[in-house]
Amino acid sequence: MNIDDIKLLLGSCHQAKRIIEIQPELPIGITPRHIFIIDAIYNLAISQKHVKVSDISAKMQVTKPSITKLINELEQLHVITKIPASHDKRITFLQLTELGESYYDFYIDKYHKWLTEQLQDVTAEEMQITAAVLRQLYHVLQQEREHPTFIPPAAFNRGVNKNE
Repeated sequence: MNIDDIKLLLGSCHQAKRIIEIQPELPIGITPRHIFIIDAIYNLAISQKHVKVSDISAKMQVTKPSITKLINELEQLHVITKIPASHDKRITFLQLTELGESYYDFYIDKYHKWLTEQLQDVTAEEMQITAAVLRQLYHVLQQEREHPTFIPPAAFNRGVNKNE
């Protein structure tokens, strides 16, 4: 690997951001993160009887408070229903509404099947390698953000006004 390879990778990341921006328009109030939660609820409901916030948090590797906020937004948008557990009212189960299931059907099931058809020349191995490289790059940059070692010279932080 060399600097040109890194430039290509970072350029591809910028293109990936643009790809996210040009996907099918979401309904008002729905964000890509909401779609990930809808997908998580749908898939967890297949493999287990009840879906809890903690299940989604674990599946998405995101903190419970941030998932709870998104769950509350989805409930207000009538995409999911919260069902209190009969044995313990402190426990809440989550279920997609008819609207939530229709979002799953279009934005996940049909869209992903369509993309699969469009990208049929890309191998599973190529997809997995691409995803692994992006995860590794994200991890490296997240670690750098948390514990900076690559710090710009102080002169870069003085602003653009040369009279300062």
